[in-house]
Amino acid sequence: MSNRGAGSSAGWLVAMAVAIEAALAIAVVFGSAAAARAESPAVERVRADLERFLAERIDDPSASVQLPALRAFDYDLSRAPGEIRTELSTRSATPFRGRVAITVALYAGEVLVKRAVVSPYVEITDRVLVAKRPLGRGHVVTEDDLVLSSRDRADSPPDAARDLSALVGLRTKRGIGGDQVVRNGDFEAVPIVERGDRVVLVLIDGPLMIQAAGLAKETGASGEWIRVVNLDSKRELTGRVDGEGRVHVAF
Repeated sequence: MSNRGAGSSAGWLVAMAVAIEAALAIAVVFGSAAAARAESPAVERVRADLERFLAERIDDPSASVQLPALRAFDYDLSRAPGEIRTELSTRSATPFRGRVAITVALYAGEVLVKRAVVSPYVEITDRVLVAKRPLGRGHVVTEDDLVLSSRDRADSPPDAARDLSALVGLRTKRGIGGDQVVRNGDFEAVPIVERGDRVVLVLIDGPLMIQAAGLAKETGASGEWIRVVNLDSKRELTGRVDGEGRVHVAF
């Protein structure tokens, strides 16, 4: 008898817990709905038109938008009867990123009842490469130097780097701070020839190959074109650096 009573009591407690959890969930839903219903028709119209205006100017479906309070448009339209409409305009660049400014004009019929600037924030999470630690100028990149990180696209440069494999083996053009988003333009190929180096100038014409002593006027990596001077003729030429550091020119 006592076991059955304990079982009934436990079952009753479980049922009550489920009922309370369901009631809380319903309260949250109805609370949100009640908050939406509390908005005046003017605010509801402004909110709907703003959301549509923003959606047309955001190019990423993963974007989240933070709309500020719209209390400035909580206007008693009975004082200016007529069809409710809005006119929206912006000078913010599209597609929207970060903080944007939208001018909202609220009309009742032909009567302008309110004009104000609304500044929503558009956040788009992006995966970009950041430096794990400070990297000095001329540092040759390894896989352990950079890591992908989620950042707000509005805070990242337009040419933020995303492909680690494309950067490994390159060197930094400037110092990069730790946890800093890196750009593709921050890196360059490691040069084989430095400015001022003595180099071998090579001219290949069919089976004929001519070599001469030269002086590099520019720094260059394999495959890059640089200016050189033929030390015999003192003539300045342009040539392409090969993997051995020679410069192929046309005399």
